[in-house]
Amino acid sequence: MIKIKIKYSKKAVKSQSSAQVVASIDDLLVEILLRLPIKSLIRFKLVSKHWHSLITNPRFCILRNPNPNPAIGLYLPSSYRRTYPWFEYIPFSLKQPSNPPFKELKLTKEPSGLKIWQSCNGLFLCRTSHVRDCNRRYYIYNPTTKKFSKLPKLCRGGYGVSARIHGISLAFDPAKSPHYKVLCTWGWELDSGDYQYQFEVYSSNMGPWRKCGEPFQALVNFEDGVYWNGAIHWINDTRRREYFLYFETRDFLYFNLDDHHIPQIMPSPSIPIPDRWDWRSNWFFGESCDHLHYIEIFGPNIQFDVYEMKRDYSKWFVKYKVDLSPVFVACIPDMIWDNFNPMDWTYYGYSISTLARGHKEEDSFLIFQIPRMVIRYNLVYKTFEIACEFESVPESQGGDRVPFPNVKGFQYIESLCCV
Repeated sequence: MIKIKIKYSKKAVKSQSSAQVVASIDDLLVEILLRLPIKSLIRFKLVSKHWHSLITNPRFCILRNPNPNPAIGLYLPSSYRRTYPWFEYIPFSLKQPSNPPFKELKLTKEPSGLKIWQSCNGLFLCRTSHVRDCNRRYYIYNPTTKKFSKLPKLCRGGYGVSARIHGISLAFDPAKSPHYKVLCTWGWELDSGDYQYQFEVYSSNMGPWRKCGEPFQALVNFEDGVYWNGAIHWINDTRRREYFLYFETRDFLYFNLDDHHIPQIMPSPSIPIPDRWDWRSNWFFGESCDHLHYIEIFGPNIQFDVYEMKRDYSKWFVKYKVDLSPVFVACIPDMIWDNFNPMDWTYYGYSISTLARGHKEEDSFLIFQIPRMVIRYNLVYKTFEIACEFESVPESQGGDRVPFPNVKGFQYIESLCCV
């Protein structure tokens, strides 16, 4: 905690009560407020306009939740088709589990509900569900304060009738600025059959959407952008969109939101591919506590490496080695789909949801699903425990399968930042 030297008038102390003295000295009051839980701070904002201004001050928000700030939970979006999207909340602390801020996103009267599209340092980028591309509406939501902001409507004017939104990504780093940016990727097909893309950016402090950089071409899926190191990052995920077929050439791209140059190519990790396997059974690409990670698993494999990118983008390096054999032994038959051949890539029934780093190296863990439960695997100690058990579902309704298959989780980080 930052030490603050407090000066006050002795004459003022004699004429006031202790409580009045504390309330009148901002530095002392801030020191006290910094030690309170987030829920208490949200209530205390209502005490007075002065307290509200102290608690909502960007500097106070940074002191209370410095970045990088570890996540305290995870949201898993249901993959089952429903009229209204719903989410399963997985608390990271098993001894003192946090309560879910919400089960369904009912911020507005959107008839189709809202989906979480991205989480970034305490804020969620959400969009309307079951709505055509041109009519989608986007929101920035702080689940801690339950405040949200609707983004201005995106217009395809100037890009042609065939233009559509290929991706939209949130960029927010409270350590650098209390304001956030949203990057939209427009794309349209050229006469040659190739696609050309154009970035537009929205800033919470500068207002409307505006073009950013020059048009460019790339072989990248812009749907799943990851913010890290001042830039948005993407990976060529063509394999997932092409029945898991593997292509030896793969693009990792990043775009720095401050430089506004054309997207830059990142080096690809050197991941050995087992013989006879040309598709992957599991993968993960995400950021946690200011670290960018990548996992790629080929075939029926429960031993794999976790890669991390160097901050200067020079290379990926192996950060963790994972062996899920102990989980496999303890969870038989839940982790095996015995109706598949042992050489089938779906033989092991698990799906990686997220990787979370903590303040300490030994606090880093992997969250993955197996049928009927979620497992928390410590990446340093190689230990595991059950993080969550799902209600029993008949096998005829998919009870023998991973409940949230092939979906990435959205990390929940407590934040007082305004939207």
